[in-house]
Amino acid sequence: MRASPPLISLALALGACAPSVVGDGPKSTAGTDAGPADSGPAADSGTRDSGAGDGGAGDGGAGDGGDDGGAGTPQLSSLVTSEALLAQLDALQEVAAAHADTRETFGPGYTASVAHAVAVLEAAGYTVELEPFEMRGFSETAPPELALLSPTATSFVAGTDHATLTWSGAGEAEGPVVAVDLVLPPTASSSSTSGCEAADFADFPPGAIALVQRGGCTFSTKVARAEAAGALAVVIFNEGQSDRQGLEGWTLDEGAPASVPVVGTRFDVGEALAAAAAAGPATLRVATFVRGGTFTIHNVLAETPTGDPARTLVVGAHLDSVAAGPGINDNGTGTAFVLAAATAWAESGLVATNRIRWALWGAEEVGLVGSTAHVDALDRDERDAILANLNYDMIGSPNGARFVYDGDGSATGGVGPLGSDTIEALHTDWLEAQGLDWEPTPFDGRSDYGPFIWAGIPAGGLFSGAETRKGRALAERFGGDPDAPLDAGYHRACDDRGNVDPVLFAELSATAAHVVQTLAAWEGPLGSPSAARVPVARPTGPLPAAHGHGHGCGPVLR
Repeated sequence: MRASPPLISLALALGACAPSVVGDGPKSTAGTDAGPADSGPAADSGTRDSGAGDGGAGDGGAGDGGDDGGAGTPQLSSLVTSEALLAQLDALQEVAAAHADTRETFGPGYTASVAHAVAVLEAAGYTVELEPFEMRGFSETAPPELALLSPTATSFVAGTDHATLTWSGAGEAEGPVVAVDLVLPPTASSSSTSGCEAADFADFPPGAIALVQRGGCTFSTKVARAEAAGALAVVIFNEGQSDRQGLEGWTLDEGAPASVPVVGTRFDVGEALAAAAAAGPATLRVATFVRGGTFTIHNVLAETPTGDPARTLVVGAHLDSVAAGPGINDNGTGTAFVLAAATAWAESGLVATNRIRWALWGAEEVGLVGSTAHVDALDRDERDAILANLNYDMIGSPNGARFVYDGDGSATGGVGPLGSDTIEALHTDWLEAQGLDWEPTPFDGRSDYGPFIWAGIPAGGLFSGAETRKGRALAERFGGDPDAPLDAGYHRACDDRGNVDPVLFAELSATAAHVVQTLAAWEGPLGSPSAARVPVARPTGPLPAAHGHGHGCGPVLR
């Protein structure tokens, strides 16, 4: 358990999806400085047989490649079928649909996701541990409401016209809307200081709703001034320059949460409200439905009954989504793989030489909190008992590519603990044996493998892409639309069941299954002896409040 839980806020991600479909490009390892056979120094050696196969994964399984468990042993890469994977995605979509289309950390959708995972693992015969950790958090229980009641009734659309600020107060307010020191029309560059000074509220009538403009100071300062003047609620609209027009995800200071409802709007919505206020008395309704404070969140853990506990392979994925959507690619795909692989392992009677710990992490989307709590709670002997960590986060992007974490740093510069290079090679060897292209992705600790490499534990995994534009080079190799994002639904409401490429998802799941089985049977050292492990430097300061694969962003405070 971490001694000081992090202070976390959620930023609302907005926008529409336009998913496209990935195809197969020509086999290539362009973008890497060292081929996958270059698996590292002699100290990294162990026993593995990655094999070669003739089967792909797109039509229901992993094919017949790779003897990852010994002659005659059932291959996990074939046992993890597309049918099983997609059934798990369907179940997670149903969970989200029953809980306001989200499975975010602090809401009932995450609690229901935990219950689903527990039910699946227990049905497969596992003893499940719910590992608790505490953290500060904020959650919306329903969309906000914003409506002009008079002189002309006008309703505004949540998520399009307006959004709750993180750390807003909860409640419903009706009253006259009063503009506070606005700059309309806006100047070419930012010049508004609306609500930044106590003098801005000198004539503000208590019991009114404050309409303030972005700019000049933090949102928290504006809200604190408005509360001190007796405002029942605060509406903050974007300032109006070309880059300050739309609806964005904004947050107040977690250390000083508001006591009244606070919503943010697009510039044109604020401009319309200002015009109504200037024309005469105008009555506004604002309502927010939120809860914030200290939450107890759970990781879901289950271990194989066989295998050496002093050589434990941790196979993980994060279970939570962002608040904006159901999170079916991010990270329903990784969750589905873990559940399908754990089930297939148990039902097939496979026996592990090394213990497998299946792990579904909580609160990844708000700063890798669950996986960090797990590693931080381990004593030295327990950390030394972890052979390696595998991490699968977003492995079915609709316009994606086959990215492998660059454990040896040969292409992107971020070198993992010794042994991470071998884990990279296990993934790339398998892909090449199937005739599938791959591309390295930075191994920078910005998903749930981070806490493991910061403890000196070798790690690796797969990724299929997020909001970054695909570009011509990747499209030529992997197919798909070069002008579209790898995942147009990333952190959006449309990251739903239709936001997954089932072929890519099956290919990467097959690869992951092969590596799981290979490392479960690994003999000898993997990387440095435990006593000589060298941790990767942990980033200074708080982790971004949006999960990252090299693409996260923090909350907007002003």
